Formats: sequence, C-alpha cells, structure tokens
Amino acid sequence: MTNKVFLSIKGIQHEFGEDGATEVITTGNYYLKNGKHYILYDEVIPETGEQISNTLKMTDNRIDMIKHGKFGTHMVFEPNTKNMSLYPTPYGMMEVCFNTFNVQLEETPEEIRVQTEYALEINDDFISDCTIEIRVHAKDDI
Repeated sequence: MTNKVFLSIKGIQHEFGEDGATEVITTGNYYLKNGKHYILYDEVIPETGEQISNTLKMTDNRIDMIKHGKFGTHMVFEPNTKNMSLYPTPYGMMEVCFNTFNVQLEETPEEIRVQTEYALEINDDFISDCTIEIRVHAKDDI
C-alpha cells in the first residue's frame, strides 16, 4: 500500500426496515506501525464549514476513529464490547455508546476493507443498529 490513499467511509443506519447512509470520500495518508493500519485525513463539517483532522487506527479486531479539534472525540469499536464516547456537536455534548457485534478487516497489497456492525445508543436510548464500511485504496491504483 502506498502512503497516499483514497478513502471511503460509509455509515449505514438500519431503522425500521429502511437504511439511511452517509458517505465520506476523500484522500489521506496511510502507514503501518506495529501491526496497526493508520489513515490520516481531513473532513469538512457541513453545518459549520470547519475542517477537522481525523485518524483511523485499525486492526483485525478494533477500529479507533479519532476526530481532533473543536469537535474532537475518540470512538472505539471492538467485538462484544460496549464503548462510550462523549460526542460534541454544535448543539451540545452527547453521550454516545457503541455496542459492537463484530469487526472484519480484509487486506490486499492494493486495498484494505473494514466493516463493523454495532448498536448505537445516544444518552442511554437505543437509536438503531448500524454498519460502518471503510475502504482504502492506494491512490495510484485508481
């Protein structure tokens, strides 16, 4: 895998027989350190136009999504584990819990695919079952 990558992160909420999806497609920087995949990328918050820096740290059984800056948070997805994160929004702080069912990582020399499924709770209320699909391609392969 090269240092420069294309990144797609797709979040899917499964609610009442309908799926709602959001997707971020961007470029980033990739490196492998101590058996962990790291992707650094920037994202713009639609509501404020603010650009934030993000770090993805991934192994075959854990995903860390770290957002830096004013709306910074650290979300952790591990199989059979419930992790809580304080999630700042322009409207105030929310307590968000991720009850992760599984994490699957598939890797080739040109691509990394990760999928996790979890139950999302906000302020102790179940919201929905969700899926995150992450796809990382070497920038020169596309």
